[in-house]
Amino acid sequence: MSEFDALSLAQRLADVVYDKKAEDITILDVRGRHSEIDFFVLATTRASRHAVVTGEEALAFVKHQATGYPYHLEKGDDWICGDFGAVVLHVFTREAREFYDIEHLWADADRVDWQPSTSREI
Repeated sequence: MSEFDALSLAQRLADVVYDKKAEDITILDVRGRHSEIDFFVLATTRASRHAVVTGEEALAFVKHQATGYPYHLEKGDDWICGDFGAVVLHVFTREAREFYDIEHLWADADRVDWQPSTSREI
């Protein structure tokens, strides 16, 4: 069993989606701006199926590594949202990310300086 604070969980989720070849990964710090959520992790995938697989991998990580966090996945046609308590993961196709434009909605949120902890082979 591993213990993660909300920031560590957000960073590890960013690593998980990076490992699944998601792109344009951003972590927004919404502490003090939202009553229940501390961080949003945003990522872009090339296709709807890729978004689903990426979200399911994040769910598996939380179930097996970050025990103690609630978890729920919600799937749309071109996005997936993982609710992990204080951290919410949004994985979109490029078109859906542009449409929902969460970065614009939370423009006043700080961005977490995140770099992947693993190197991805291309």
